[in-house]
Amino acid sequence: MNTQNRILVFDTATQERLTAYIRRLFAQEDDLLSEVHRRTNELGLPEIHIRPEEGKILQFLAMLIGARTVVELGTLAGYSTIWLARSLPEGGRLITLEAEPRHAQIAREHFERAGLSDRIELIEGNAVATLQNLRARGPFDMVFIDADKQRYPDYLSWSVANVRPGGLIVGHNAFRQGRLVAPEAEWDDATIATHSMLAAMSQDERLFSTIIPVGDGFAVAQVRG
Repeated sequence: MNTQNRILVFDTATQERLTAYIRRLFAQEDDLLSEVHRRTNELGLPEIHIRPEEGKILQFLAMLIGARTVVELGTLAGYSTIWLARSLPEGGRLITLEAEPRHAQIAREHFERAGLSDRIELIEGNAVATLQNLRARGPFDMVFIDADKQRYPDYLSWSVANVRPGGLIVGHNAFRQGRLVAPEAEWDDATIATHSMLAAMSQDERLFSTIIPVGDGFAVAQVRG
């Protein structure tokens, strides 16, 4: 048997240890990120923000393409926003959209504590309406989609039209906690919409796409030149 070609399948405990190993070496939270994580729980916000290793990948991708202008759909408490904003060079700008006023207020507090208020613009309100107004400020280098899943196909369409050639579109929760591989009859509206976005990414000749299988999955597409 050729063990070099054997596919390794890790059990849950091994996967958790590997995740801890990655975090320890590459994605440690500093005091500020740990505080944001803690306050998110204490203030009763949904525990749906990205994981540290996912935040590091977002930073890596943004820095890889030299992103200076980023749009984020879905702020929550600002955890992912801080990871992304830290990747920006001097003069860079991150525009993040949040529909819930309370979430927006808490996120602004976190941005102030992080010393990043000068490079983050938080816009409250309906994302679909806000995106229409943002067209005039593009094209953008990167869009991170992590808002209401039912709108994922719409967000992808907007991103393709408003991200520069060579720029990136990243969608969180590409795996839908495993729901995508359940029988289609069991799919909820969010899973259906996520599948529609992924199918569009895979078939659109303007995009070069894949899924990075970390956490709940990052769907990543580069806009072709």
